[in-house]
Amino acid sequence: MTTTQLLVYARPSIKHQLAGLRALRDAASLKGLALRWHRSLEPLVREELNIENPDFFGQAGSGPDVWGVEEPSTLAGAAMVLVLGGDGTMLDTVPLAVGAQLPVFGFHFGRLGFLSSAGGTEDIPRALEAIRNGEVLLEERSLLECKYPKGPGQSGLVYALNEVALHRMGAGLMRVACTLDGELLNRYQADGLLVATPTGSTAYSMSCGGPIVLPQSKVWTITPVAGHQLGIRPVVVDQSVRITLRTETESNGGPARLMVDGKVLDWAEQGQIDLGLSSRPLRLARFKGFSHLDNLKTKLLWGLDPRG
Repeated sequence: MTTTQLLVYARPSIKHQLAGLRALRDAASLKGLALRWHRSLEPLVREELNIENPDFFGQAGSGPDVWGVEEPSTLAGAAMVLVLGGDGTMLDTVPLAVGAQLPVFGFHFGRLGFLSSAGGTEDIPRALEAIRNGEVLLEERSLLECKYPKGPGQSGLVYALNEVALHRMGAGLMRVACTLDGELLNRYQADGLLVATPTGSTAYSMSCGGPIVLPQSKVWTITPVAGHQLGIRPVVVDQSVRITLRTETESNGGPARLMVDGKVLDWAEQGQIDLGLSSRPLRLARFKGFSHLDNLKTKLLWGLDPRG
């Protein structure tokens, strides 16, 4: 009988909640599951968990910014990625999970946890039992494919689970031309512009006045950041649309910063960015009976009277 192998990722800051790692180690041992730990956790695994001959993946000293370096073939046999942390930690795993075509199960050890599938330490035994018995549901989340210029003759390719955002770096407003399938939508004058996925509708886009979109919706949301044109509102478009963003040369805001899921990319600081639907979604593993509406109501405190 083949032992189910699970990849474990957390940021090194998980050292402040070592009970979670210990609970994961103990529950996996009891249920006959094999754990492979991300290399960035090596000191904690060796010194705090006292595991003999721990199995690691990822390069020594590697962190979230180099997830894509890992060759998917080296992860053959893995069944799932387990993530201990908040939504930012979950976002770290997108390149690996998509490249290796592995589902992700998140344990909430952060502040909000929209992407998490379970609570913290208390849910670990139940979650591993469900994973071992194949009693989890796999939910697909759309990813935004982003192609961008890095330098003369060079281009970059990344995938966004939440959003792709352009933001001014100077003191003045930036100008961004946005087209949909080649047709001009608008020349935005704003602090920035972002294109959000349904998953990202409750992140940066929501804080900029964008609508909340249920995860199964097949749309993107284009949201200006502090737009100077008060009549320009967020726009929702079908995921089949090809979106291009181009910084305008007459912008007095200087070079633009390009961010994907909150991480700043090394890019040419101007030029055309091409956005479209990735052929590969991210798969989130959930407990049976998970409700997106309940998740929204719980995380956003809907229905609670703030007066006490």
